[in-house]
Amino acid sequence: MSTSNPINTHDMVLIHRLIRRELGLLPGMIRCAGGNPARAHRVARHVSEMTDFLHHHHDGEDTFLWPVLKTSPDLDTPMIERMQSQHASVAAIPLSIQRDLPTWTTSADAISGENMAADIESMNEVLYAHLDEEETTVLPMVARTLTAEQWAQLAKHGFAAIPGKRRLVMLGHILEEASPEETKTFLLNVPPPARIVFKLIGRRQHSREVANLRI
Repeated sequence: MSTSNPINTHDMVLIHRLIRRELGLLPGMIRCAGGNPARAHRVARHVSEMTDFLHHHHDGEDTFLWPVLKTSPDLDTPMIERMQSQHASVAAIPLSIQRDLPTWTTSADAISGENMAADIESMNEVLYAHLDEEETTVLPMVARTLTAEQWAQLAKHGFAAIPGKRRLVMLGHILEEASPEETKTFLLNVPPPARIVFKLIGRRQHSREVANLRI
Protein backbone atom coordinates (compact mmCIF):
# COMPACT_ATOMS: atom_id res chain seq x y z
CA MET A 1 0.00 0.00 0.00
CA SER A 2 1.25 3.51 -0.75
CA THR A 3 -0.17 6.96 -0.13
CA SER A 4 -0.24 9.75 -2.70
CA ASN A 5 0.03 12.34 0.06
CA PRO A 6 2.79 11.36 2.52
CA ILE A 7 1.74 11.68 6.15
CA ASN A 8 3.57 13.87 8.64
CA THR A 9 5.48 11.60 11.03
CA HIS A 10 7.26 14.33 13.00
CA ASP A 11 5.17 13.64 16.12
CA MET A 12 7.21 10.44 16.48
CA VAL A 13 10.39 12.53 16.68
CA LEU A 14 8.96 14.35 19.71
CA ILE A 15 8.13 11.01 21.35
CA HIS A 16 11.69 9.85 20.70
CA ARG A 17 13.07 13.02 22.30
CA LEU A 18 11.09 12.24 25.44
CA ILE A 19 12.39 8.66 25.49
CA ARG A 20 16.03 9.66 24.95
CA ARG A 21 15.90 12.40 27.58
CA GLU A 22 14.00 10.59 30.32
CA LEU A 23 15.69 7.20 29.90
CA GLY A 24 19.02 9.03 29.78
CA LEU A 25 18.28 10.79 33.07
CA LEU A 26 17.09 7.70 34.94
CA PRO A 27 20.53 6.28 35.89
CA GLY A 28 21.55 9.54 37.56
CA MET A 29 18.23 9.83 39.37
CA ILE A 30 18.55 6.28 40.69
CA ARG A 31 22.12 6.82 41.90
CA CYS A 32 21.22 10.09 43.63
CA ALA A 33 18.42 8.32 45.52
CA GLY A 34 20.79 5.81 47.14
CA GLY A 35 20.21 5.72 50.90
CA ASN A 36 17.19 8.03 50.65
CA PRO A 37 13.93 6.01 50.66
CA ALA A 38 11.72 9.11 50.30
CA ARG A 39 13.54 10.15 47.15
CA ALA A 40 13.72 6.55 45.93
CA HIS A 41 9.93 6.39 46.12
CA ARG A 42 9.56 9.44 43.83
CA VAL A 43 12.21 8.20 41.42
CA ALA A 44 10.74 4.69 41.31
CA ARG A 45 7.40 6.04 40.15
CA HIS A 46 9.15 7.85 37.31
CA VAL A 47 11.24 4.80 36.40
CA SER A 48 8.09 2.67 36.26
CA GLU A 49 6.19 5.23 34.21
CA MET A 50 8.95 5.74 31.68
CA THR A 51 9.73 2.06 31.20
CA ASP A 52 5.99 1.45 30.77
CA PHE A 53 5.86 4.25 28.23
CA LEU A 54 8.74 2.69 26.29
CA HIS A 55 7.05 -0.72 26.39
CA HIS A 56 3.75 0.60 25.03
CA HIS A 57 5.56 2.67 22.39
CA HIS A 58 7.30 -0.42 21.05
CA ASP A 59 4.17 -2.55 21.43
CA GLY A 60 2.31 -0.06 19.23
CA GLU A 61 4.98 -0.31 16.56
CA ASP A 62 4.97 -4.11 16.75
CA THR A 63 1.19 -4.15 16.37
CA PHE A 64 0.47 -1.33 13.93
CA LEU A 65 3.72 -0.44 12.15
CA TRP A 66 5.80 -3.46 11.14
CA PRO A 67 2.88 -5.50 9.71
CA VAL A 68 1.96 -2.63 7.39
CA LEU A 69 5.55 -1.88 6.38
CA LYS A 70 5.98 -5.52 5.40
CA THR A 71 3.44 -4.87 2.63
CA SER A 72 5.41 -1.91 1.27
CA PRO A 73 6.82 -2.21 -2.28
CA ASP A 74 10.12 -0.78 -1.02
CA LEU A 75 10.27 -3.29 1.85
CA ASP A 76 13.70 -3.59 3.46
CA THR A 77 13.34 -6.98 5.13
CA PRO A 78 16.71 -7.00 6.96
CA MET A 79 15.99 -3.54 8.37
CA ILE A 80 12.53 -4.53 9.65
CA GLU A 81 13.94 -7.71 11.18
CA ARG A 82 16.71 -5.68 12.84
CA MET A 83 14.15 -3.23 14.28
CA GLN A 84 12.09 -6.08 15.71
CA SER A 85 15.17 -7.78 17.14
CA GLN A 86 16.20 -4.54 18.84
CA HIS A 87 12.73 -4.25 20.39
CA ALA A 88 13.19 -7.70 21.88
CA SER A 89 16.67 -6.84 23.20
CA VAL A 90 15.51 -3.60 24.78
CA ALA A 91 12.41 -5.19 26.36
CA ALA A 92 14.40 -7.50 28.66
CA ILE A 93 15.88 -4.66 30.76
CA PRO A 94 12.62 -2.90 31.74
CA LEU A 95 11.11 -6.23 32.75
CA SER A 96 14.08 -6.91 35.04
CA ILE A 97 13.94 -3.40 36.48
CA GLN A 98 10.21 -3.64 37.17
CA ARG A 99 10.87 -6.79 39.20
CA ASP A 100 13.58 -5.06 41.28
CA LEU A 101 11.79 -1.73 41.79
CA PRO A 102 9.49 -2.66 44.72
CA THR A 103 12.38 -3.80 46.92
CA TRP A 104 14.62 -0.89 45.91
CA THR A 105 11.80 1.62 46.50
CA THR A 106 11.66 0.79 50.20
CA SER A 107 15.36 0.11 50.79
CA ALA A 108 17.03 2.68 48.49
CA ASP A 109 19.94 0.23 48.53
CA ALA A 110 22.87 1.79 46.68
CA ILE A 111 24.17 -1.49 45.25
CA SER A 112 20.79 -2.51 43.84
CA GLY A 113 20.35 0.99 42.50
CA GLU A 114 23.73 0.89 40.80
CA ASN A 115 22.83 -2.40 39.14
CA MET A 116 19.59 -0.92 37.78
CA ALA A 117 21.34 2.25 36.64
CA ALA A 118 24.02 0.26 34.82
CA ASP A 119 21.36 -1.93 33.16
CA ILE A 120 19.53 1.16 31.88
CA GLU A 121 22.76 2.62 30.52
CA SER A 122 23.47 -0.65 28.71
CA MET A 123 19.93 -0.68 27.29
CA ASN A 124 20.22 2.92 26.15
CA GLU A 125 23.19 2.11 23.92
CA VAL A 126 20.95 -0.16 21.86
CA LEU A 127 17.87 2.02 22.25
CA TYR A 128 19.45 5.26 21.03
CA ALA A 129 20.86 3.60 17.92
CA HIS A 130 17.45 2.05 17.32
CA LEU A 131 15.66 5.39 17.59
CA ASP A 132 18.20 7.05 15.30
CA GLU A 133 17.65 4.44 12.60
CA GLU A 134 13.89 4.68 12.96
CA GLU A 135 14.05 8.41 12.32
CA THR A 136 16.42 8.25 9.36
CA THR A 137 15.15 5.06 7.68
CA VAL A 138 11.80 3.90 9.03
CA LEU A 139 9.84 7.15 9.27
CA PRO A 140 10.37 8.01 5.57
CA MET A 141 8.99 4.54 4.73
CA VAL A 142 6.09 5.13 7.11
CA ALA A 143 5.28 8.45 5.45
CA ARG A 144 5.10 6.76 2.04
CA THR A 145 3.29 3.59 3.16
CA LEU A 146 0.79 4.22 5.96
CA THR A 147 -2.49 6.03 5.52
CA ALA A 148 -3.46 8.87 7.85
CA GLU A 149 -5.96 6.52 9.49
CA GLN A 150 -3.30 3.88 10.15
CA TRP A 151 -0.94 6.49 11.60
CA ALA A 152 -3.72 7.83 13.82
CA GLN A 153 -4.38 4.29 15.06
CA LEU A 154 -0.80 4.04 16.28
CA ALA A 155 -1.07 7.40 18.05
CA LYS A 156 -4.38 6.38 19.63
CA HIS A 157 -2.77 3.20 20.97
CA GLY A 158 0.01 5.18 22.63
CA PHE A 159 -2.40 7.73 24.14
CA ALA A 160 -4.71 5.04 25.50
CA ALA A 161 -1.80 3.43 27.37
CA ILE A 162 -1.29 6.57 29.49
CA PRO A 163 -3.50 6.68 32.62
CA GLY A 164 -5.96 9.56 32.44
CA LYS A 165 -4.59 11.35 35.50
CA ARG A 166 -1.08 11.31 34.00
CA ARG A 167 -1.86 12.58 30.51
CA LEU A 168 -1.26 16.28 31.20
CA VAL A 169 2.15 15.61 32.74
CA MET A 170 3.12 13.25 29.92
CA LEU A 171 2.09 15.90 27.41
CA GLY A 172 4.45 18.24 29.24
CA HIS A 173 7.24 15.67 28.87
CA ILE A 174 6.53 15.32 25.14
CA LEU A 175 6.59 19.07 24.55
CA GLU A 176 9.44 19.92 26.94
CA GLU A 177 12.03 20.37 24.17
CA ALA A 178 9.63 21.20 21.35
CA SER A 179 9.92 24.42 19.38
CA PRO A 180 6.89 26.76 19.34
CA GLU A 181 5.99 25.48 15.86
CA GLU A 182 6.36 21.84 16.91
CA THR A 183 4.20 22.51 19.97
CA LYS A 184 1.51 24.18 17.90
CA THR A 185 1.42 21.30 15.40
CA PHE A 186 1.40 18.57 18.06
CA LEU A 187 -1.39 20.22 20.03
CA LEU A 188 -3.62 20.15 16.94
CA ASN A 189 -4.01 16.43 17.67
CA VAL A 190 -5.10 17.11 21.26
CA PRO A 191 -8.83 17.71 21.91
CA PRO A 192 -9.53 21.44 22.48
CA PRO A 193 -10.71 21.03 26.10
CA ALA A 194 -7.53 19.11 26.98
CA ARG A 195 -5.46 21.78 25.21
CA ILE A 196 -6.98 24.45 27.43
CA VAL A 197 -6.49 22.44 30.62
CA PHE A 198 -2.89 21.73 29.66
CA LYS A 199 -2.16 25.41 29.19
CA LEU A 200 -3.92 26.33 32.45
CA ILE A 201 -2.54 23.65 34.78
CA GLY A 202 -0.74 20.92 32.86
CA ARG A 203 2.44 22.87 32.22
CA ARG A 204 2.70 23.76 35.92
CA GLN A 205 2.10 20.15 36.97
CA HIS A 206 4.88 19.01 34.67
CA SER A 207 7.28 21.73 35.86
CA ARG A 208 6.69 20.88 39.54
CA GLU A 209 7.22 17.20 38.96
CA VAL A 210 10.42 17.74 36.97
CA ALA A 211 11.77 20.05 39.67
CA ASN A 212 11.20 17.35 42.32
CA LEU A 213 12.92 14.67 40.25
CA ARG A 214 15.91 16.49 38.78
CA ILE A 215 17.67 17.67 41.92
